[in-house]
Amino acid sequence: MSFFRKAISYFVILDDEQAPQSPATADDKKAVATSTAPSQPASVAVAAPQPMSQADLSKFEKHFQDLFEQANLPGPDYYEFWKTMDTLEAHIPDEAARMHAVFASLQIQGLSKQTLVETAGQYRQAILQDKANFESAVQKKSQAEIAGRQASIQQMEKEREEKRLLIEKLQQEIEASAGKISALQQEIAAEQGKIESAQQGYLAACTAMVSKIEQDVERFQQIIG
Repeated sequence: MSFFRKAISYFVILDDEQAPQSPATADDKKAVATSTAPSQPASVAVAAPQPMSQADLSKFEKHFQDLFEQANLPGPDYYEFWKTMDTLEAHIPDEAARMHAVFASLQIQGLSKQTLVETAGQYRQAILQDKANFESAVQKKSQAEIAGRQASIQQMEKEREEKRLLIEKLQQEIEASAGKISALQQEIAAEQGKIESAQQGYLAACTAMVSKIEQDVERFQQIIG
């Protein structure tokens, strides 16, 4: 299981019950969320586990992998550290032992504990900037997909009332506009559902990634001398 999938899966609930599980059990995940919540900065809260399909999990895994690749810094850093941790997991199951081994190997290439912690912060900042960009895009999409339809509804309701007052023979046109209003309202509900679902999934994944990094920094402070 990759670093990204493992980090996200600690804070989400997979919809597919047959999906491969991470080494942590549900109780483990609950314990992680509970034990880490008090140590989080005020700006980053640990959200309750969110349901997520395998497709969404894969999508967000790829999204954050691409984000990390774009933000990747020269030389060994936090990202290379965890890619190596993933590679050695099957050979060194104990995380603390694996962490020492990976750090020792990358230390030869110039990695220091300070660099590890500092670059973890830089990747964390890249995620937070990505979150800001995402929320801005959500707002623009909401305005584009909903505001225009709401304006159309208001205009149609006005026209329908005017026609009702003018003449009885316009009844057919009034009923047609009522049908259009109903269709637009259904479109709004569908678009709003898609936007909210994407937003909830992304925020859950983003919070999971930020929380994982902050937990790692605490582990670095505790384990790496």
